[in-house]
Amino acid sequence: MIAALDRTMPPRVSDFGRLVMPRLRDITLANGLPLHVMDQASQEVCCLTCVWRGGLAEAPSRTVAQLMLNLLREGTRGSSGESIADRLEFNGARLITSVDSHYSVIKLYMLNSKAADVVPLLPELFLEPVFPDAAFNTWQEKIARNFEISAEKVEFQASWAGNKFMMGEHHPLARIMSASDIRAISVDEVRQWHARSFVPAVDASGESSLSLYLSGCVTPELINMIDGTLGRMPVSGSVLPPLNIVPFLASSGVRTHIEVPGAMQSAVRMYMPGLSRSHPDYIKLRLLTVALGGYFGSRLMSNIREDKGYTYGIGSYLLGYPEGSIIGISSSTDNAFVQPLVDEAVKELYRLSSGDFTEDEMSRLRSYAMSTLASSLDSTFEIMDYHIDGKIAFLPEDYFDRQVEETMSLTSDELVRVAREHLPIDDLTVVVAGGK
Repeated sequence: MIAALDRTMPPRVSDFGRLVMPRLRDITLANGLPLHVMDQASQEVCCLTCVWRGGLAEAPSRTVAQLMLNLLREGTRGSSGESIADRLEFNGARLITSVDSHYSVIKLYMLNSKAADVVPLLPELFLEPVFPDAAFNTWQEKIARNFEISAEKVEFQASWAGNKFMMGEHHPLARIMSASDIRAISVDEVRQWHARSFVPAVDASGESSLSLYLSGCVTPELINMIDGTLGRMPVSGSVLPPLNIVPFLASSGVRTHIEVPGAMQSAVRMYMPGLSRSHPDYIKLRLLTVALGGYFGSRLMSNIREDKGYTYGIGSYLLGYPEGSIIGISSSTDNAFVQPLVDEAVKELYRLSSGDFTEDEMSRLRSYAMSTLASSLDSTFEIMDYHIDGKIAFLPEDYFDRQVEETMSLTSDELVRVAREHLPIDDLTVVVAGGK
C-alpha cells in the first residue's frame, strides 16, 4: 500500500558528497602519439577527439584557421568532398571541428560497429587535403557574409572593442578582419597554415603536436584499429614550435560609446583584469563572480533584472587564459537605461566588499557551484570533454579537485577578503555599443 504524501512538508535536500573526476587511461600508439581513454559507456557509441597544437593565436588570422578546418572534409587526394560526406552520413557518424586560442579540435562521433569504416578517414583528412577552389570560395563567402551580419549587432561591436581594451590593441586574440579582408584571403594561405600546423610530431620530451582522446564504449578491438590507422601516420621527432602566448596588456578605466545608428538597445560590457590562474585565490575569485552574476539568483540578476527591470539578463564571469584573465559583466538594455544599469552594477561590485553575504546566499552559491561541477560527471562524454577543455585551457591536473575543495569550504569572510583584495574597481572599463 502506498503511503500518503504530506504535501505540506518540503522534500529533504541533501548536500553533495565528495565529487571525484575520473582519471584517463594513457596509451602510446605505435608512432608515439598519445591516446587518452575514458571507458564508462554501456551503449556501443564512442567519440574520438583529435587536438592539434596551433589555434587562433598562432594562425595568420582567425578566418584562415577556421577555413582550414572547414575545408578538411571538402576533398582529399583519394576522396571527393561528396564521397566523404556520404561515407560519414551512411555510417551514422558526425564530424565536428572548432578552433580555440592555441589548439584546433576535430571530433568524430560514431557507432562502434561503424568505427572501422570512418576512422581511416582521419589520416586522409589530416595529411592529404586538397582544399578545392570551389569549396574554398563557398566557405570564404559564407564566413564573410556571416561576419557582415554579426558586425551590425551591438553585442558583437561591444565585445570586440572590449577584447582590444583588455588584451591589447594588437594582441593575437583580439585581431579582427573586415569582410573585405576575409574575401582577400587566398587558398594558398590556408594551405600554408595547414602545412605548418598539421604536422604529426613527438619531440624528445614526449610533447606531441597531436593528442587523441577516445571516450564511450572503448574495446580492445577499437584501440587496435585506431593504432592501425592513426598510429601508422608518419611522425617526426622535431622540436615543436612554441605557442604564441603574449601576455595581455589591459587598458584601465576606459569609458567608450560606440554609436550604432538605429539601434533600439545597447550592449553593455564592463571589464577588469583578473588574477592569474596560478594565483591561490583564483578559484575564490571565480566563485565571487558567480555570486555577483553567475546564476539566476545572483546579485546582479536580483537587483538589475528583477528589482529595477533594466534588462532581461545580466551576467558576470572570470575568463582565464595563459596570457592573463578577465573579469567581465555583460548585458543588453534599452538605450535609456544604460547609465542606470552601469551605476547599479558598480554599486553591486562595491557591495561585494561590504560583508553582507547571508548564510542563505552562501548556501545557494555553494549548491549552484557544486551542481555545475557535478554536471561534468554526467556521462563519459562530459568527463572526457572536461579533460579536453583542461588541456585547451592549460588547467592544472588537480584543478577539479581544487574547485571541489574551495567550493565546499567557502566562507563569506573569504569572499569579502577576495573582493577587497582582488577586485580592481578603479580600473573598470565600460564599453557601450548602441543608440544614444
